[in-house]
Amino acid sequence: MKKLLTVITILMVSGSLYAAFEDLGYTARSMSLGNAMFGEFDGVNSMHYNPASIALAKSFQIYSGWNTPYSQFDDGSSLNSIDVNVVLPFFNGFSLSFDPFITKRAALGFAFHRLSVSDGTMEIYHEGVYSFIYAKDLNDVISRGAKISIGVRLNIYDIAVGAHQDVVLNPALGGMMSKVSFGLDVGLTYDFSETIRLGLSFKNLIAPNISIQPGGTDTLPTEFRLGANWNIGNILFMKNAMIGIGMVTYGKDASDNRSANTSYNIGFEFKQLSAHEIFESKPFKGEILSIRMGAIWEQQKVSEDVITGTAGIGFMYIFGKSHQINIDYAFEYGFNNGSMKHVAGLTYSYILPNSAFVYEKGMEADQELDELSKASTNVVAQPDNAVNKADTTPIVQPDANKTNPADDKKTPIVDKNKKKDKTK
Repeated sequence: MKKLLTVITILMVSGSLYAAFEDLGYTARSMSLGNAMFGEFDGVNSMHYNPASIALAKSFQIYSGWNTPYSQFDDGSSLNSIDVNVVLPFFNGFSLSFDPFITKRAALGFAFHRLSVSDGTMEIYHEGVYSFIYAKDLNDVISRGAKISIGVRLNIYDIAVGAHQDVVLNPALGGMMSKVSFGLDVGLTYDFSETIRLGLSFKNLIAPNISIQPGGTDTLPTEFRLGANWNIGNILFMKNAMIGIGMVTYGKDASDNRSANTSYNIGFEFKQLSAHEIFESKPFKGEILSIRMGAIWEQQKVSEDVITGTAGIGFMYIFGKSHQINIDYAFEYGFNNGSMKHVAGLTYSYILPNSAFVYEKGMEADQELDELSKASTNVVAQPDNAVNKADTTPIVQPDANKTNPADDKKTPIVDKNKKKDKTK
């Protein structure tokens, strides 16, 4: 009873759930990199930070993670967070036949996030975010060579105080203290080069109202994120190094003339320990160990700035040719407030073959008709998607009635009917 009254008092007096739906680092990898996932195409690990980042996914992915956002409270209650993220790329066996534009080089994403406070016997409070994501690569759609991807994310926000008898029977609360609302995020990525990808996203473009007070209004602030990820390559003993950097600007009320809160994020990752050094007889030869570190500097407009350091490790292995397992752990420490967070996550990926993304298979009939039409004119044209486009000059086919190859090279092929018409 005392715990319930404490929760209700805080919610009613504060008038605002300013700490609700705080970004807690939705996966172990993202947290260990200081949440610097602005332009990283990493599917289940980056979909929360930029919905466009799953557009070019080449595998089915599912992530499950558990973390402790804060240490256990002195009254014995605990706070836990569970996350499940799923990425489903479209391919030539999973698409919409009536409109291939929607599914070609595109993917779907689903996310489940739930945070709860429990005293061991019942749930005192919970908040959840349930998301649907659609992302598409627009390469050659807007302009040929424009390496742009876009994504949208629809969020359902759920927040409630446990169904205690005092809440259910209280007429001032309408018999409940809960709220369900909707929000919308959008994102975009642009390949600046083969190794640098820029990313920007706008969170809460449609801001949800999360007030659980009857008739109350409390919308989540908007977030504008801008940054980049750079795949550096090998540096000394560090293999496949990657760095991410960017900033997040948080929205504010129109009547607030103070500067908005801003955070600066940076993360670094490299790999080591090749698989063939341990499993010599296995086909997988890549690196299995990832070392990560990051930092977050949050500028607060009404309180002291928050500086947070992050670190983590990850293990990856591919079984056979298609089954990839990732095990990740991350640790976060607040230098000036002493907060500590731990996240552990497991990811399974089913890697699709490259042939699964050859969408031209669905147009084989049209291609055959086109080839027959070209054959009737004795011309064979190079396919549009040919790998080698060095020579696209039509090739003149030799006449089957000619028996002297040397003469064929010197004399152009002329249609006999056309020759007769010319002599008339």
